[in-house]
Amino acid sequence: MVTGIALILFIAFYLLYSTSKKMTGVGVLGFEKWVDNHRNTSQYLGLGLMTISILLSCCIWGLGSGAFTFFVLLMTVASLVVLLAPLRLISYATMGGTVVFFLICELVLF
Repeated sequence: MVTGIALILFIAFYLLYSTSKKMTGVGVLGFEKWVDNHRNTSQYLGLGLMTISILLSCCIWGLGSGAFTFFVLLMTVASLVVLLAPLRLISYATMGGTVVFFLICELVLF
């Protein structure tokens, strides 16, 4: 479940990051042109996904721990997106491999 919450949070932050006026057109995942043409929709979708992520986090771990875990995940995901997106290191292959790796780790450890 942590992997799913982190993936939803990644997509939400990447949508919000793509709508930023300071971001240069990276275009690594392919849907950035749609995001650029539909800024308001993308921002609402990003905020909605972020809200879903914090609600799921609070439902699983409780209000205090869930909010703390959400903000830790948000800081981690945001740092990775800001560092790796301009270097064009975010792709579907790296995202898929990372999600599968963490999902296996989550299922084996928990």
